[in-house]
Amino acid sequence: MRPRSLRRAGAPLVLAGALVAACAPTIQVHGYVPSQADVAQVTPGVSNYESVEAALGRPSSSGLLRDSSWYYVQSTVESYTYNKPRVIDRVVLAVDFNANGVVEGLTRYGLEDGRIVNLTTRTTETGGRRMGVLEQLFGNLLTLDAEQFQN
Repeated sequence: MRPRSLRRAGAPLVLAGALVAACAPTIQVHGYVPSQADVAQVTPGVSNYESVEAALGRPSSSGLLRDSSWYYVQSTVESYTYNKPRVIDRVVLAVDFNANGVVEGLTRYGLEDGRIVNLTTRTTETGGRRMGVLEQLFGNLLTLDAEQFQN
């Protein structure tokens, strides 16, 4: 076989390899959840805000009322070239505190524990009439008087 025919025969293999590489997903990890070894340092009934912060770090978010809970959230997102990204894993570690700031409990949630919340899409109408694009563009042209063009 001549070198030129080798190049020609290898072109489909290179193209196939490029297509396979283009179809490989991109994986992104967002957020932070402490390791099991770090979580083991937190003892319910003993640990407080300061000791939890020293062992686990600052949380991703916290409860709305008096910092009653801290949440550590980590999401793994998979995306293909032209498709919408998809969450393939999510871990939430919730640390609950009592009124004195002492840990009451630790709970770990996964993607399977979540549920879809449908937000309402209703909007408040502002009144008036909605105009289309063409109506907006040509609307003022039709209201002109011929007298306006006379000098």
